Amino acid sequence: MSGGDAELSELRAGVSCALLLERDGYSLDRADSTRRCLKYRRGAGEVLIVNHDGQGWWDPMSQAKGDVFTLAQRLDPGLNFGQVRKLLRSMVGMSPSYPVAERARTREEPVVPPAERWAGRRRLCQGSASWAYLTVTRALPPGILQAADLFDAVREGPRGSAWFAHRDHGGRSPASRCAARTGAGSPRTPTRPCSACPAARARPRDVTP
Repeated sequence: MSGGDAELSELRAGVSCALLLERDGYSLDRADSTRRCLKYRRGAGEVLIVNHDGQGWWDPMSQAKGDVFTLAQRLDPGLNFGQVRKLLRSMVGMSPSYPVAERARTREEPVVPPAERWAGRRRLCQGSASWAYLTVTRALPPGILQAADLFDAVREGPRGSAWFAHRDHGGRSPASRCAARTGAGSPRTPTRPCSACPAARARPRDVTP
């Protein structure tokens, strides 16, 4: 093997493609990487994969692939082969730092206070899907539900479910409990009227399904 060929082999083995990518502003997508394939990102949509223990790379969006030499010319097309060799010589022995790429965060929905969510639900109405669920499926006496509605302790939830208020001693409603059929879109929980409703306190046995 000639001296030139030996140097090329040394440069391929001594400079990781990951190091070149990091030098050019790429960061590691740790969540989508494996031990054998490191996924690097830059900006929106720029992705390159490093494989073969850092000695190879490929573009998942095209057929492009190669070694550290072809990667250097891909990142800077203006470099000729001699300039690439000079660049790689200065990087022999250096290790990648594997900076982690920050993914764009999904926009979080604003937190709606329980009182506002409660106010946005419909009052319990005879003949509604929520009424049928509570009286038929859960076997709650209509009188108990009418009393709970009188004290605004129950509201109709989505898809035939029902919301029951849980109020503190000041009459505020810091939370509510949802009762629904399994598969109705809300978690199934034990159904009970709010303790702020006098009718519920007077006849607790009537609310047992």
